[in-house]
Amino acid sequence: MIYMDEQFQKLNAKEQYDLKKAEKDKGKMGGNSNKKFAQMLVGIVLVLLVGAGGFFLISNRKPSTPATPDLSKQIPYEGATHVAEGTKVNYKSNPPSSGNHWPVPLKDGIYNKEKPDEAVVHSLEHGRVWVSYKPSIPDSVKEELKNLLKRELLVIVTPRTANEYDIALSAWTRSDAFNLENKTFNANTAKRIKDFISRYRNKGPEKVPGNMGASEYNNY
Repeated sequence: MIYMDEQFQKLNAKEQYDLKKAEKDKGKMGGNSNKKFAQMLVGIVLVLLVGAGGFFLISNRKPSTPATPDLSKQIPYEGATHVAEGTKVNYKSNPPSSGNHWPVPLKDGIYNKEKPDEAVVHSLEHGRVWVSYKPSIPDSVKEELKNLLKRELLVIVTPRTANEYDIALSAWTRSDAFNLENKTFNANTAKRIKDFISRYRNKGPEKVPGNMGASEYNNY
């Protein structure tokens, strides 16, 4: 300590007292600073741990299964072989929900034009849900459908002339198809579509996030 050296001994009593007091105060300040730094460090660690835990819970949270009856049906598996783009594939189900398909999947989104079945089937393999509708349904219903699904992820919406029913819902080896009540879009229709998406989105054999490598097939 400073008051133990030779220079300190030469100071008078008051000077020695003042020097001791200054050194003591300095020690307190240093201790408080270290304490505050430790508290801040602990706080940062806790924030990081809580954030990491929250991310883990969110990323591993399983979607809730709808309480309503599942009106869809299982469709027999038809294979999953890649064929050259442009190759026409004859599927046994309408719309198809599995089978041979083109190497590049259709990009997620809402389309106003029909898209090749062979491209959409590849998207279904990647866990997408395909909502297709007859082009002849009222324009008001088309708008309701687009508004309902515009924020949904891993969903594709297209018109499809070959549909047997007004609206068809397709996932990998799963399908639901129905006609509209009085050609109108009501709450039951919206719930049926949303429930199908909730049950079967991201249930394909290949879980592929994002749209990397996908195509909009604007030339078809």
